Amino acid sequence: MPKSRDVTQASTLDLHGAFVRRTDLSGASLRGANMTGVDATNAVFRGADFKGALLDGAILKGADLTGAKNLTLEQLSSAIVDDRTALPAYIDRKKLQLLIVEK
Repeated sequence: MPKSRDVTQASTLDLHGAFVRRTDLSGASLRGANMTGVDATNAVFRGADFKGALLDGAILKGADLTGAKNLTLEQLSSAIVDDRTALPAYIDRKKLQLLIVEK
């Protein structure tokens, strides 16, 4: 009889390079997800959890990150955002812009 898989063992979501434009990922657990190079233009991430997610080169132009959890300035500074990107209330857009300019 085959052994059952241990459901407590977490696997990470790999969206590397995926095209998820205009996709609604509200409330999604993106903890530790590899979102490097993902095209999430105009995607909706309301209330999504970004703890430890890799956002290097992720295109978040026009994305809705309202209420996103565990999203840091450092993560966002490695992504591509624009003035239409709706940021969580705890992210200061001016600080983000300064970080991006410094890179």
